[in-house]
Parts: sequence; C-alpha cells; structure tokens
Amino acid sequence: MKKKLFVDKNIKRVGDFVDTHVSRTKNFDDNTPPFSSIEFSINGACNRRCEFCPRVSKENYPNILNNLNMDAFKNLINDLTSINFDGRFSFTGFCEPLLTKNLNEYVYEIRSKLPKSVIEIVSNGDVLITKVGPKMLDNLFKAGLTRIRISLYDGPHQIKIFEDIKEKHQLSDDQFLIRKRYLGPDESYGITISNRAGSVELKNDFFELKALDEPLKKPCYYPFYKVLIDFDGAVLMCSNDWKKEKIYGNINNESIFQIWSSHKFNETRKKLVCGDRNYKPCNLCDVDGTLNGEKSFERWKEYFQN
Repeated sequence: MKKKLFVDKNIKRVGDFVDTHVSRTKNFDDNTPPFSSIEFSINGACNRRCEFCPRVSKENYPNILNNLNMDAFKNLINDLTSINFDGRFSFTGFCEPLLTKNLNEYVYEIRSKLPKSVIEIVSNGDVLITKVGPKMLDNLFKAGLTRIRISLYDGPHQIKIFEDIKEKHQLSDDQFLIRKRYLGPDESYGITISNRAGSVELKNDFFELKALDEPLKKPCYYPFYKVLIDFDGAVLMCSNDWKKEKIYGNINNESIFQIWSSHKFNETRKKLVCGDRNYKPCNLCDVDGTLNGEKSFERWKEYFQN
C-alpha cells in the first residue's frame, strides 16, 4: 500500500515567511533564537468529525466550548510587544476557530499592539454561511485580520458559495483563500496527510495511517520556529501533538519567553537536532517536520554548539 503525498501550497508560503522572519530577527536577551510563529487552538471544539482527523472520535475528543482566557492572552501580547514581535499568528490548532464568537477581540488585541504581525485563521467556513457569518467576517477584518483560509470538505458545489462570500465582502485572493479538502483518498483528501503523532487510524486503498512501530530517525523543525498554545493556556511543542503529551508550560502563570527558553524545551530540541524521536509523541509520529523552518533549525544548532 503506497501512501500518496500531497503537499499543501501553504506550506511553502509559511516556510518562506518563517525563513525571512528569522533572518531579520535578533536572538532574545538570553541569546535564545526566536520563534517566528504562534498558533492558537483558541477553543476546544469543532462542528465536524472528519475521518482523517483525530476528532472523528467523540469519545477521545469531546467538544469543549471554552476559550483561551482573555487576560492571559493580553499578557502574552504585552510580552510580545516588549520585543516588537512581527511574526505570524495563526488561529487553527485542534478546533474550529470561528466557534469562538468574540474571536475578533483576540485579533484586535494583536493588531492594536503588534501592527506589523501577520494574523491568520484556518476554518471550515461553516459559520460564515449562517445568519451571524457576514457580520463575524466583517468584524474580523475590521479588527485587523490578514487572511482567512477556508477548507471545503463537502464538494465542488461549495466553491461558488464561498467565492460569492469573498466577492460580497470585497476580499482579495490573498485575504480569502479557498482550499479543496473534499478530494478523495486517492488525492489524500487535498491535505498533507499524516497520522497526527499517532492519533489517527485510517486505512483505505491508497494509504494507511497508524502509529509508527518504530520512530523515524530524522530531525523535525517544528519546535525550533513555532509554538502551539491550547485553549487552557498550555504550550505544546507541536500542532501534531493531539494527545497533548508534551506540555512545556502555561501562559496563565508563565511568560512565553520563559517557556520557549526552558530546559525542558531545549532538551527536546537537542534530541531532535540528533534525529532522536524516541519519546512521546515523536516516537509515533510520521510527519515530515523538515518542510518548514530549516533556517531556524540551523540557528538553534549553532546556539547549542556555542
């Protein structure tokens, strides 16, 4: 059974941004190389159960309609203001971001304090075709959203629906990206398919997803350029860690700089520099973590050598 690899075009776009950002950004005060991307899993719910996503299991991934604490979020942004952070923020993670009704307030908090940053949302778009959708979309862009990426799961008939929404709101192709996620398993559903660190089991005529029997022996660049912040404030090493087995701190009681530079985080990085994935969740993961972030990875290697 041969796994067909589909590589999302967005990977290169994000990778180019990360490389450019890290090239122009100085190390932090403790000489730690900087992060370029912060991802938020802003709530604990999704309105869909896709077969290639861990959320297909209601038992393992119940919907939790809690949002990231706004006071903790503001403290985070204030910390980032101290270094004039101009990297990338992404609302995606393990949830459907638009289920957070006041998402525009989070976007505004970033934009008002960090005007040069990039702010993105990844969504299935379902909320946008409800009664509240048009106002929500307007409020998000008024608050300072850079772009929203809409993943279509139902079929090609959705394209016109969302093209009409884009036109009605006078949004450009860069502001409103439409992605075909309704493709069949022969085209990897139109996503860069993976087992989400061993959280997905799926078998069809074209590929099989399951936890690895033996860990890959290769580096992964994720923890060298980005962090994921969950709705409860937990900081994870990777957006593929759906089982949340590697938590490095919590923004409710620590600064993002303390967490990023911590001994615990650095121990993981040192192992990955050597291609060592023999620990959870990396030992079960089939993700090619070298598609983005090579310049960040090299900068951390240099840091560890000095």
